[in-house]
Parts: sequence; structure tokens; C-alpha cells
Amino acid sequence: MVAAFVALAVGLTAAGVFVFGRWGGRPEASPSRSRPATTGSRAADTPRRAAQPPVFATLPSACAILPADTVRRLVPTATPKIDRMGAETAGVCKYSFAEGRTFRAVQVDARAFLPKYMHDQATGMTTWSFEAQWKQAEKDLTADTSSLRRIGGLGDAAFERYWIDRDVRIAVGEATVRYRNVVLRVQYTEEQPADKDRPASEQRCLTNAIAAARAGLTSLR
Repeated sequence: MVAAFVALAVGLTAAGVFVFGRWGGRPEASPSRSRPATTGSRAADTPRRAAQPPVFATLPSACAILPADTVRRLVPTATPKIDRMGAETAGVCKYSFAEGRTFRAVQVDARAFLPKYMHDQATGMTTWSFEAQWKQAEKDLTADTSSLRRIGGLGDAAFERYWIDRDVRIAVGEATVRYRNVVLRVQYTEEQPADKDRPASEQRCLTNAIAAARAGLTSLR
């Protein structure tokens, strides 16, 4: 079951329902004693198992994660093109706009390790998935990639990166975040800058990607 679930989570990207619940383990109550403790003695209670951190029971649709005002700010059109796909545990939603050389897009890629499949391994498998994405980003590092680094203050763990895709002439800022049993990746994309404008493009793309990821986490909470 674990192997099948991991294969599904890695092969897909966002989906689900807008309304979602939360699930978390509660400490087990100490078992009742069959008879009173002997007078004058101290019977030790059965140690309580540490409470598990709360996790999400379902994953919202990827197109429901970013607030509408965030999408409008990053993709300046009333009618963006929307591409979506998804399943119960993973999905993707991309909003884009193109006019002449101007291109803007923001993409949300969300996946969750759900407790109904993973039980108490949900959080651990989320950590494994996030670290696998970090290692892959390090492996894919090229001369056109910069700012690949871990960052704090975003979810339970996060990293950012910026790169130029010269084949399609775009610049991409990305924020990948682990939060409870969800891994959220947000990419903000614009047209490829001239070399002299790359520092400004890098700052703008990363700022927008991180802001969008932060807004997405707010909707999860």
C-alpha cells in the first residue's frame, strides 16, 4: 500500500475538494486498572504516546489554493488561461497570460500524503518527498540557475530557486514548501530578461513566488 501510494503521489500533481478537514492523533488515555493500587504504593501509569502533529485529511483543489486577488496581482488579466489536472492526493493549476513579449504565469503544484492511506507515516513521507525534491533541484543545478537555497519562516521547511529557461525564453522563481503532510510548490514565471536586467528579474520572481506560497499556506490553515 505504501509503495503504491508513493508512486501515485510522485506521478501526479494537485486535486481534490475545496472543503477539507484536519486529522491528528490524540494521546491515548491511560488504561484502567483492574483493582486499586496497594495502599502506600505508587502504581506507575502506562506512559502516554506523544501526540502526533495534526495533518490534513484531504487536499483542496490546486485551483482553490491561491486567493483570487493573488492570482490577479501576478497574472494581470481578468481572463487568464487556466490549465489544471489532479487526483485525490496531488494536482496542478496554472494561470497564464501572454501579449506580445509579455508573459506572466503562476503555477501551483500541491501533493499530500493522506492519513487514510499512510496512517502515522503521513508526516514522515511528506518529509521524504520534500527532501527528494531538494536533492533533485541540487542535481539539476546549471549555470542558468541561481538562488537555490533553503529559507526559513515558510511552513515547516522551504527552499527557493530562480532559473532561466532559454529554450522557451522565460525566467522562473520557485518556492517549495513542506507544511504538515502537504508539499506545496509555487512557480512565478515571466519573460526572459536581458542579462543586465537579470538581478531585478531574480528578485521580482522570487518575491512573487514566496508571496504566493505564503498566501497559499494561509488558505490551507
